Amino acid sequence: MKKQKAETEKEPKHKKGPLLFIVFLLFLFIIGGAGYFLLSASGVDVKGKVFSALPFLNEESDQEASSQSMNSSNMQNQETEALQKKIKEKDLEIENLQVKLERAKAETPTEENSEETKASKGEEEGYQTAEMKNLVRSYESMSPKNAALIISELKEDQALDLLGQLKTEALANILSKMEPDVAAKYTELLAEEANVQ
Repeated sequence: MKKQKAETEKEPKHKKGPLLFIVFLLFLFIIGGAGYFLLSASGVDVKGKVFSALPFLNEESDQEASSQSMNSSNMQNQETEALQKKIKEKDLEIENLQVKLERAKAETPTEENSEETKASKGEEEGYQTAEMKNLVRSYESMSPKNAALIISELKEDQALDLLGQLKTEALANILSKMEPDVAAKYTELLAEEANVQ
């Protein structure tokens, strides 16, 4: 009997060893998880540190990184090819437009050969002349100061056309209200124009 009691007392001690080991592992797992959670919450890159510390895990991340770089390289190559295709399409479009332009230039009649061109230009000039006369009258009726401000803002050739058709008195009044350097420039250009004609 004493042997049976001794054996039964020994068996539970022997069975307690694996149970204690499992409890110990469970405790480590809980502590480790809580530590990981706390460190991650505080901003520490736990996963990066573990991967850098364990070389066999680092190889897998290197493989992932190389596959990602391959993917990005492939995407860049595809984008480059797409852009090159667009460039070729635009080059063809430019060539087609240049051909059309050359054809249009070749089909355009010269002034000497076309009576219609001369007639239409004469009509345009007549219309422009009547319009210019109305414009000149408007500027002559304006105050010289306002006319000078507006004419100073016009393109040079437009201003010269207008100033050249004004009456002498209106021209003098408008030039006197302009900035001296602008008035001198227009006076010089008007004198050159008068000498040419």
